[in-house]
Amino acid sequence: MDAISKDDFRKKYRFTKESVRYIVSLVSEELQKDRRGGGITPELQVLTALRCWGRREFQDDCGDLHGMAQSTVSLVCNRVARAIAGLAHQFIKMPNGIREEEIIMDQFRGIANFPGVIGALDCTHIKLRKIPGDQAQYYINRKGFYSLNVQAVCDAKLRLMNVVARWRGSTHDSRIFSESHLKTRFDQGHFRGRLLGDSGYPLLPYLFTPILRPNNKKLYPHLMKNGRMRNLPLKSMQQY
Repeated sequence: MDAISKDDFRKKYRFTKESVRYIVSLVSEELQKDRRGGGITPELQVLTALRCWGRREFQDDCGDLHGMAQSTVSLVCNRVARAIAGLAHQFIKMPNGIREEEIIMDQFRGIANFPGVIGALDCTHIKLRKIPGDQAQYYINRKGFYSLNVQAVCDAKLRLMNVVARWRGSTHDSRIFSESHLKTRFDQGHFRGRLLGDSGYPLLPYLFTPILRPNNKKLYPHLMKNGRMRNLPLKSMQQY
């Protein structure tokens, strides 16, 4: 890491040196448990995995750069991925309590003066290699390639708060949400705030979706001020 300039390092590994050192500090204990592969240092394991993932390099090419066989690179990538995924619960979590929700609401309100929002909801397709077998057709999404349809919720600073990554590419976004544990928590009243979603989701008391072809002056003239929605408290907005 010290032999490469900061800019060159980021181009090659997609992270800053400081970020990589932080990742290494999080997973080093887990990576040191497995001494196979000649006792490769946690730092080198993380760098190898990031290089493969960030630049989409072939494992044998990445192995040549880091002094490993292709089979070792495969094991290292798997090991690092599992170590990072094991920390998900520490970083990917919905707000806990009214105070945390209010902080996120204030952050969203600062973007577009929209009250009561604690998260933005959407799905994205993660491309897969061709899936063999009879179930392959269910992984083909509407754009024609194999994928997983992954649901994510982020806060106003684009930090992930919830991820569902188990549905095949042909599954509709609304079904993923309707069968998720997150929806159950909202149904049970665990959260005071609301989510924002696109028109692919149903309109629910806790999930706001766009009004197609809106005309605020006609729909809510009493809520308008100088061409914009008035800055009303959340309780005043609930009736609408």
